[in-house]
Amino acid sequence: MVLLIGDVLIDVSLSHNKSEDKMRLGGIIHAARALWALGIEYAVAYFAPDYMDEHIIEGLKAYECTEFIKLGNVINNPYTILIKEAREVGNQGYDFLCRESIKIKYTEDALNKIKEFEKILIISGNFDLKRISNYIKDDQEVCLDFANNVKSIEEIPSSIKYDTLFLSSSSDIFKKNYNNFEEFKNLFEKNTRKLVVKENRGGSIGYIYESNQRFDIPCYISPIVHSVGVGDVFDIVSFISNYKDFEDRLYYASWIAREYALTTFVNDFKLQVERSFNIEIEDIKKFEGCFLPWEVRKKCQIYIAAPDFDYVETGIIDTIEESLKYHNFEPKRPIKLNGQLSDKPTMPERKRLFNKDMNLLNSCNALIGIYLYDDPGTFIEMAITWANKKPVILFDPKKLSNNCMLVGISNKIIYDLDSLVNEIFRIYSKMYKNETL
Repeated sequence: MVLLIGDVLIDVSLSHNKSEDKMRLGGIIHAARALWALGIEYAVAYFAPDYMDEHIIEGLKAYECTEFIKLGNVINNPYTILIKEAREVGNQGYDFLCRESIKIKYTEDALNKIKEFEKILIISGNFDLKRISNYIKDDQEVCLDFANNVKSIEEIPSSIKYDTLFLSSSSDIFKKNYNNFEEFKNLFEKNTRKLVVKENRGGSIGYIYESNQRFDIPCYISPIVHSVGVGDVFDIVSFISNYKDFEDRLYYASWIAREYALTTFVNDFKLQVERSFNIEIEDIKKFEGCFLPWEVRKKCQIYIAAPDFDYVETGIIDTIEESLKYHNFEPKRPIKLNGQLSDKPTMPERKRLFNKDMNLLNSCNALIGIYLYDDPGTFIEMAITWANKKPVILFDPKKLSNNCMLVGISNKIIYDLDSLVNEIFRIYSKMYKNETL
């Protein structure tokens, strides 16, 4: 039987669409939902405030958890996270309420129960990982995801020989230490058998140290309802699903993580997981997914064609730029880089700025045209890019596009940010696969 160790939190997703606002149990509960959907027996060892206990136990009973172990009581904290952007089209804007006031009172008898389980998945949180490691035996199979609240590699207990270490591109350790995978994997080779780096919509990389095998696993992209806990679901499926081969488990984990991101209704998720049992793993591998390594995305030079003037409300342009940078792409805003014409420009000034913008446009390998109003410059830059046989995406939040020429030069017309980010990943994933990037 597998034991899940981690925090139980209250996730509060805040969206621009009030019908999508939702509050539910989070933290280690996301992995519990996956085990329930897979029909695998499990127990949960958790940290939470007293006021949440009854709700946690009732929730876990509904997910057929066989044992509930409270490892420590959280004092002076509501253990609630506000999530500004649940779909992770950009920075999710986590706000952990009263984070600085967290105190945990550990329960010794409960901690000793950790020794009774064969397989353990730890999702790091506000608790002391090194204290937990004192209750781990050498013959236990332990996996650790250290995305949450682990600021440096030194905080990872070295006394444990991990079966698998998981981390994501949103983690502090990744952001501080990652240049490329080949260098990054060497940081963990002393105390782990396998490493998995999750790179959001760009897929994931799995690695087995003993055999020096690397597996590039695609992300199966669909319109996302939420991304909260999706990485935890990926972890547990790749650790505990019935496939013997590590690569097969990673592919299956990517598929099930996709299903989790498609809904916040757990019965719908469970039904889709059960249906996935009828899909052969070789068929899953045949589905087209996106794989685009983090470091490669710096080659993705994206020209932002838009009326980006100082007298225009540019909030949507700012948001798109921030979103692309969050995913490590390289958006280029010509007016920000090359400047804006003066009120009464001379002909030499016009020519000089035109040449700068054309040089920038030619150096980019895709274009996003943002349709805020009928701006000739935006349309001309889109047409030039189309003529040069480079991808052109029209972002049309106001649904203004009805001109046949404008529609004709657009490879894709998109109306929302989630779809825009997905399309950028699809375009550059194909370029990377075809070695044209």
